[in-house]
Amino acid sequence: MLRSVLGTTALALLTSLGLPGPAEASAPSPAPARYTDPLAGLQEHPEWGSITGVDGPLRKGCKPYGYSYAVTPPEGVWAIEVYITGPGLTPLAGGAFLDGYDPLTGTGSYKLCRNTTRSGTFTIQAKLSVDDGYGHITEGKLPADTFVLTKKKKRHHHHR
Repeated sequence: MLRSVLGTTALALLTSLGLPGPAEASAPSPAPARYTDPLAGLQEHPEWGSITGVDGPLRKGCKPYGYSYAVTPPEGVWAIEVYITGPGLTPLAGGAFLDGYDPLTGTGSYKLCRNTTRSGTFTIQAKLSVDDGYGHITEGKLPADTFVLTKKKKRHHHHR
């Protein structure tokens, strides 16, 4: 019961934010008019783990990009919500991992389309929520990580 309550809560939150959860939401929710940081006001807990983006090329078309996470959560049932923002704090993607469904260390992926995404510095952040089984939920954030996705430069050949 506890896991389903936490899982339902995390999935409802992700769906309300328009972010893909463990299963794709059936109907997209409208994007918020103005971006507000979902992690604002949360205390950072480096001892709870890390989330790491991967530098690389911003490839043609719509492609998956990866990241890794490792958590050592406090005692209880945990959930991680992942948020990825692009240059100019544009919210781009997200995901979730849930205790009982996902390991403490793993990888995730998100999809970006080059024609709608600027190259530059991206930020990946994660919120960790833990339910102690007695109705008390502890929330905090993992240290943010930045990574760079760049468009390849076209080579110009000069003929002599």
